[in-house]
Amino acid sequence: MNKRISKIFVSLILFAFALNIFAVNIAVAGKIMIPKDTEVKIKFDPNMVINSKTTSEGIPLLINLAEDIVIGGVTIVEKGAAGTATVAEAKKAKTGGKGGYIKIEFIDLEPKGDFGLPDGEKMKLTGNAEGKGKNKTLLSWLLIGGLFIKGKEGTISAAQYYDATIAENVILESE
Repeated sequence: MNKRISKIFVSLILFAFALNIFAVNIAVAGKIMIPKDTEVKIKFDPNMVINSKTTSEGIPLLINLAEDIVIGGVTIVEKGAAGTATVAEAKKAKTGGKGGYIKIEFIDLEPKGDFGLPDGEKMKLTGNAEGKGKNKTLLSWLLIGGLFIKGKEGTISAAQYYDATIAENVILESE
């Protein structure tokens, strides 16, 4: 009786293993959805200088996916996928010690890897990065009425990762 139970047990394990391999192949060979509100990590080119002095509103910026998007153990979008962001607000530092400010909004991301969207569509993103410059107002008014002292520029570090969110459900197809 123990041999029979052992054979059944081994058969079930082999069946589960085969089913698991088959299910992964279906995921790789079909469609898969990235749900709305999925968090992703974004980075800028490390050679970029992003501050309130050198950029102005409306300027597009190149972003990249900092980590793979993995669903069910399958890499859906590979690290390095390119996307765009835009400068939503940029205020230069001013005399009187007023610090600068910059805000970048994440726009979209183009899938990279075995899955893609039809007709070159892109995944829409939400989220932003902000940089506030320090004010030097007290110091500026103590010295000559603040005529020559500016606050610091608002900066966004290109060496840091930023959080963005997938804005809507995305159904990707294997290519």
